[in-house]
Amino acid sequence: MLFLIWCAALMTPGQSGGAPDAAPKSITVKGCVYPGVECLSFKSGKEAYSIAPSDKLQVGHAYRITGSIGSIGFCQEGKPILAPEKIVEIKLRCDRDAKDSETK
Repeated sequence: MLFLIWCAALMTPGQSGGAPDAAPKSITVKGCVYPGVECLSFKSGKEAYSIAPSDKLQVGHAYRITGSIGSIGFCQEGKPILAPEKIVEIKLRCDRDAKDSETK
């Protein structure tokens, strides 16, 4: 029981006495959108991100996305979460059948 209380105290903001969380890192990446389990998967080179579904994104299309990276989100796929701030569709060949293939 004490262990659970200790864990809860560490996770409570402002209670741990540690340094405040760093601001989310903002990046710009180019890649393709693929279907995921709960979210969309955005593959940029060898990096893969989870991204919330949006009517601005279509599976099999390529985009340049500027946004922040977070590690906590509702996507249960074990990838960093990309929160788009700006989405621009670009011309890039995407393999529509295999989400793990590299873009060309």
